Amino acid sequence: MKSPVVFLFAALLAGPAFATPPEPSTVLHALRGASGGDRWEKLHTLSAEGTLASEGLSGPLTTAEDLRNGHYRDMAHNPLFDTADGLDDQGRWHRDISGLIHEYNSAEAKTVLVTENWLRQRGYLFPERDDATFRTLEPTIEKGRSFDRVEATPRNGRSVTLWIDRASGMLDRTVMLSSFQTITTRYSDYRQVDGLRLPFRIAEDVGDPDGAAVSTIARYTVADGLPADALLRPSNRVTDVVMKNGATRATVPMHVESGMLLIDVSIDGKGPFPFVLDTGGHAILTPEAAKKLDLTTQGGGVSYGSGPGSMATQYTKVGKIGLGDAEIGNQPFVIIPFTDWPDRGSQEPVAGILGLEVFERFAVTFDYDAGQLILQPYDRGTAPAKVEGTTLPLRFTDDMPLTDATLDGKPGVFGIDTGNSGYTLIAPQWAGRVGIADRYLKGIASPTGGVGGLFVAHVAPIQSLLLGDQTVIRLMGMLTTPNAGATGNPSEAGNIGQNVLQRFKVHLDYRRDEMVLTPRPGYTPPTPMTAGFRALKKAHDVFTVVWVDKGGPAEKAGLKAKDQIVAVDGKPASDLGRAALTDWSINHPGKPLPLTLGGGRKVSITLKSLLD
Repeated sequence: MKSPVVFLFAALLAGPAFATPPEPSTVLHALRGASGGDRWEKLHTLSAEGTLASEGLSGPLTTAEDLRNGHYRDMAHNPLFDTADGLDDQGRWHRDISGLIHEYNSAEAKTVLVTENWLRQRGYLFPERDDATFRTLEPTIEKGRSFDRVEATPRNGRSVTLWIDRASGMLDRTVMLSSFQTITTRYSDYRQVDGLRLPFRIAEDVGDPDGAAVSTIARYTVADGLPADALLRPSNRVTDVVMKNGATRATVPMHVESGMLLIDVSIDGKGPFPFVLDTGGHAILTPEAAKKLDLTTQGGGVSYGSGPGSMATQYTKVGKIGLGDAEIGNQPFVIIPFTDWPDRGSQEPVAGILGLEVFERFAVTFDYDAGQLILQPYDRGTAPAKVEGTTLPLRFTDDMPLTDATLDGKPGVFGIDTGNSGYTLIAPQWAGRVGIADRYLKGIASPTGGVGGLFVAHVAPIQSLLLGDQTVIRLMGMLTTPNAGATGNPSEAGNIGQNVLQRFKVHLDYRRDEMVLTPRPGYTPPTPMTAGFRALKKAHDVFTVVWVDKGGPAEKAGLKAKDQIVAVDGKPASDLGRAALTDWSINHPGKPLPLTLGGGRKVSITLKSLLD
């Protein structure tokens, strides 16, 4: 507990000026005066050159802004890949690590874009304009520095908090919620440039200032206009795909294992290796796979995913990704140390994930009946043919494709996630807004998660799920928690994965921004069952029980948390992947789950239907 002396000292620091926060217009007009005054009214364009350092990689950066309409283009290069972002007459676009472009065109992206556009135009310097509302927040002291804070909400945009340093009068940072991440942009090292005070250091982070992407500006150019090509998007033509033997399409073996959709992939001529194909992901290798392939690594950063935390990353580059008769050349990979899911017992471990590298280069068909992934390359002869079926539009807030669906009679926006190997995920904020959260909160509490760690969710039957004109039945939903990373996204209703998608032949065409669903004739979804426990393969030869449902089948059979499972149905754990537990009811319908624990103790668990 702080002493009275500490509280008194803090009060003296705040001083009488903090008793009544100043009016927003007073703070913002002072900011305008400190940063260049009327010079901003005459300013048309601003460009800069410098260096971007992010995740242990660095290289040249160029930016160009039209302050009259907020259009811009930022382009960065490092030894492994290029990235770019921009806004033009067609909308907001993003060039990701895979080297190609997709739009940010969801309702959430458009809301965020309004505020990004307003910030690019320096709308906060002109509070007299009728394009935003303002309110003053309580001033604050941080590390001995005093700040005024103004919350600005551009019309139809997202609120953003402006932190203004009282000593310098300059903008210190902006803080804004975008999707499920809070983005903080910090400005420092202000210098005089042509009558303006401009920041020569700009750092952006999503919750970890130590992991910020830092732009160091070498020079600014203030002008009345930009070169004609300054705001042009980079080419989005696919130039790095080779089709062997004149093939017009490629087929790749695929299958679903424990909910994971796995495909056969070769890397630099070695393999094939099993990879997860994830619509919302990027090329990832496990450290073990990178070592086996003798790849050198560079940089270091952080990856966020479905859990509340993060994982350390590095980068590498491979010469060829082989997908049947298709090859993708010179692709960067992120190396992430996943936990238990790559372990498949006596089978080849999962080597990693592929994502936008595939979907931005091919129209992709998932033919579950044939056990094939079909790839039709873009920019090769005729465009991939349009597929007949239930067509759903796709759009993007970030990397995950989104579509409209209706769950339990409530419409919402759902991620289409081929990497989701579990139940349909339901976002808690959306469920609360539409009035269905209480029913799921009465379901079974269960730990789940992925990149970023485990979190507790609640599982209950979904009453109905409608995708276009397709109704999905006999389905479980998992209500996530607000702090569960991407799966706790406040702007989305949920996340649809393999337990829905494998009921259809699925066609994804990112160039047309559409998904086409064709029901699989005769397909009967398995009855969702539970043994009432969760176990992770923390070591190759044992499953460790991390959770047991109170009153559930496992507890009734005598299983406890921290029990070590050394065999399933007499087969040693070292020969088994996690599918041995999660797929038991599918592979052995109606049969109890027999387990051998450390010390030789045996238990037999009678599974329970989750639909009862």
